[in-house]
Amino acid sequence: MSSSLPDRIREELIRYSFVSTGYSSPNPPVACVLEDSNTGEILSSASTQKAGQNHAEREAYRLLREKFPNGKLPDHNAYVTLEPCSHYGKTPPCIDLFLKEKPVRLEYGWKDPNPLVSSHSGLNKLSEIGVQVIENAELAEISSQFLFGFRSRIEKRRPTFLLKTSLSKEGYFSSGEGLREKISSSESDTFLSMLRAKVDAILVGPNTVRVDDPGLDFRIPSSLPKIAPQILHVPENVGVNQNIGRNSYIGFSGLVSKVLEYSSNPEVFQIHKEKEKDYQPLRIFFLPDQNSISQNFLEKQNNINDRIGKKNAAFFLDEKKSYDANFLKRLENFSRFPLEKVSFSDIPRILEVLDSWEINTALVEGGNFLYKLFSSILSKEDAILQIRSNAVSFPKGILPEWNGKFSMEWKAELGSDLWELGRCSQD
Repeated sequence: MSSSLPDRIREELIRYSFVSTGYSSPNPPVACVLEDSNTGEILSSASTQKAGQNHAEREAYRLLREKFPNGKLPDHNAYVTLEPCSHYGKTPPCIDLFLKEKPVRLEYGWKDPNPLVSSHSGLNKLSEIGVQVIENAELAEISSQFLFGFRSRIEKRRPTFLLKTSLSKEGYFSSGEGLREKISSSESDTFLSMLRAKVDAILVGPNTVRVDDPGLDFRIPSSLPKIAPQILHVPENVGVNQNIGRNSYIGFSGLVSKVLEYSSNPEVFQIHKEKEKDYQPLRIFFLPDQNSISQNFLEKQNNINDRIGKKNAAFFLDEKKSYDANFLKRLENFSRFPLEKVSFSDIPRILEVLDSWEINTALVEGGNFLYKLFSSILSKEDAILQIRSNAVSFPKGILPEWNGKFSMEWKAELGSDLWELGRCSQD
């Protein structure tokens, strides 16, 4: 059974889902809206808080109880993007809260893939006490844009990947001269900065470490974006007059479109500014040999950790290379997790480690080593983002090496850059 989702509820759920993405991990970025069932007024809205704090449903009811601290709540409907949990984790089961507050109707998007929930769903209990329970297909479309990484980690035991590259006019991501090179425009950089806040981890390869001394932290842009991106291409099943970020986009295709849509929202921007330290992705580095790692890179990692107030880097070491004890000790001082010494071609082991770090979504930012490694395993919810410059030219250079077949999902114009989002078609 399904019902139509009111526009005001849809927009509220999308906005709260976006705010929670990159903030609630490893918990999924769920959104919940409570609506007066008689008047249609939105009574409260919320999203999942930081790990260990309230899930979206409990936060929404907490806010509603501030308005009605005693007695029965007004008759209300509940909309939530994920089936309410029915097990004890760091917080009590959300299904118990619905059993207590008794909404007239509960509509949800995705079934929870967590075996602890799927094997012990509490939805039947709600039906038994007279709550109308609806699995809503329109809600599920919202879920597909924000909860895909969580489902991938639970079902596939690996994150969902976005492989991102910036390209010159000629299609090169590097001139090959071993220099640090700026390709994407300042307009694109504003949105790319917000993209970093929306993923759990950012990965770069050994050559990027060697050449760029990357930091990979999220820094809120100094001001709101000055331009609005325009979609130039949409799938055949989406009307050309529809706006960016419609519900037809799934997985990273949907999430990146939401970055373009919501980064210029003043309220959303202010939330990310105030909570900049809480939106930090795990910075993951595949390291080259020790002699190729600069002191500047090491000092940068230490300074970033100091700025955000926590150790938030992680390192893969090449098992074919040797590293001295003092160097390893220094890395350990930066790293949230034990150092991992692996074969850089052992993708099953690398995915196993990423899963153990509870990473739902991963942004791969640099180098053909990682492009080749991860593009070969992409599925429909993963994506490739190519940012083509119309201003930067390399007479010769290095082309990105993608393994697999990809279809263009959408394009967006951003100043002098063209964003191209491709999805894997090799399933």
